[in-house]
Amino acid sequence: MITALFVVAALPLHAEPQAVYDVFAKVLAPFASSIFGGGNEQPGAMVAECLVTSGTGPFAAAQGTRFRLAVQGPNHLRVDVVRDKATLTACRNERELWAVPEAPMRALAQAAGFDLSKNTPDATAVSLLPLALDAQMLTFLPVVFDVKDLGTEGTPPRRVLEFALLRELREAMKAEEFIGRAWIDENFRPSHLTFFAPGGSLDLAIEKLTFADQLPTGAWQPEEGMTPLRLPASALNKLFEKMLGGK
Repeated sequence: MITALFVVAALPLHAEPQAVYDVFAKVLAPFASSIFGGGNEQPGAMVAECLVTSGTGPFAAAQGTRFRLAVQGPNHLRVDVVRDKATLTACRNERELWAVPEAPMRALAQAAGFDLSKNTPDATAVSLLPLALDAQMLTFLPVVFDVKDLGTEGTPPRRVLEFALLRELREAMKAEEFIGRAWIDENFRPSHLTFFAPGGSLDLAIEKLTFADQLPTGAWQPEEGMTPLRLPASALNKLFEKMLGGK
């Protein structure tokens, strides 16, 4: 989920298939580069500030929640969730996952079913995704998606694209089935994202989006004086669901 991806008014309402993939490729490029580590003059990191406008299933209680997502490929991810006027943080730094404040994050980890006695880094968790793609291979990444043009919506107009992993690839990766929709502005940046999966859906407004070559080293460390909860990196997805109010 954490994971998970993202009209142009001058383009025709019903563009040719290749034009749809051209737009999708321009949208996807900086996100993919940030996740896999940069290259070919693309960024190596990104920060997105989001508002959950609605959710169902495990995200039903997340409506109205704001969170900040920072990613730097191939193995750094930080989530800061504002919940009940407090900030909850979970950060993957290499193979380690730390979370603060310790007491409430310990309660969430226990609610997620984690054995808190197992707090050593995962032996095999290296990258955020179970793939290793170099900068040249990233240029071909859009073709692993089935992309549909849904026209334009809103004022100012936004190009709406629907996307999902090709079934053969999803089954080979044993990845969760999902369908995403992205509302794209004139700069090829998503302003709104919706994800649908068999277990529920999540609707996000992207309030701010920035890209960089890399983020400061301190972004991946707890603030001085805070005692973090230590967990294996593989705990991140379930912990994030709990941070958003999941049951």
